[in-house]
Amino acid sequence: MQVERPTSRWKERLKDLLDMHREERRGVRVLMGVLLVLLGWVVYEQWLRPPKQHDLTEQRAWVEAVLAMQEAARADTVAPAPFPFDPNTIGREEWKVLGLSDRQVDGVERYLGKGGRFRTKKDLARMYSIRPEQFAALEPFILLPDSQAPKVYQRRDHGSDRAYRGPSKEGGSTIMDRAAYGRTVRRMVEVNTADTLALIALPGIGPTFARGIVRYRDRLGGFVSLEQLGEVYVLQDKPDAVLKLKEFLILDTLAVRRIPINTCTAEDLASHPYARWAIAKPLVAYRQQHGPFKQLSDIKRCVAVTPEVFAKLAPYLSLE
Repeated sequence: MQVERPTSRWKERLKDLLDMHREERRGVRVLMGVLLVLLGWVVYEQWLRPPKQHDLTEQRAWVEAVLAMQEAARADTVAPAPFPFDPNTIGREEWKVLGLSDRQVDGVERYLGKGGRFRTKKDLARMYSIRPEQFAALEPFILLPDSQAPKVYQRRDHGSDRAYRGPSKEGGSTIMDRAAYGRTVRRMVEVNTADTLALIALPGIGPTFARGIVRYRDRLGGFVSLEQLGEVYVLQDKPDAVLKLKEFLILDTLAVRRIPINTCTAEDLASHPYARWAIAKPLVAYRQQHGPFKQLSDIKRCVAVTPEVFAKLAPYLSLE
């Protein structure tokens, strides 16, 4: 009896594995040929193909033209030469010496031409046409106060300065000393020009409330209604505090800063809390497609401006 060797068994198994009929062998040869062709193509592309020469003439000419335009713009720009100035009185050429462009000077002149006036240094910073870095360079030379003293109003009852006649328990009248009655005098502060110190001096307003009111006022450009105090972040859940504040505050809507809707950029408009990007981008795109707005109500033709948005945003827009 012969014992089958292990090597012979492996040979038989390998033979069975590689045993293929004619069609299978033909398919294997075709597959190997395809693989060899692909391998040759990879080798050619990676190591044998000569590098392709790209024609960069047009791109180079475009870059040189852009650089030439930038150089020309820098050559035409006069280096700023700050000097002490009052923004309410200097002329166009003096603005240009301070480093403002023609477009920026146009914005300042439109503001002054419509009766606007710079009362403090910060008023100039509120001009959308003046960049923050420009204002920072000009601020030390502005001949205006840093802040304006708040307007203070006093409510007094008419009558003698010495006595007040009021009803008595017996139905007649009684005499009250004016000094004792003077406690009814109330101090009023104009909220659009007051700083934090003036607000803190009022009853019920601490530093947190004052900073929140001034910060939101500056983002809005000023309050057009005392109801907007309820939109201040630190006052949103404090209706009683808002109601108390209204007793000591008044409004001067002439101090409200307005955005020129026909010349502003989407970035300028998007910085306003009532606009944001969702309204600013389609509104500016509508203006660019249809031309300047002739009246403020025309912005309602833009689908992004709903009646609610228009009612809130319109007081902060102008047709300059």
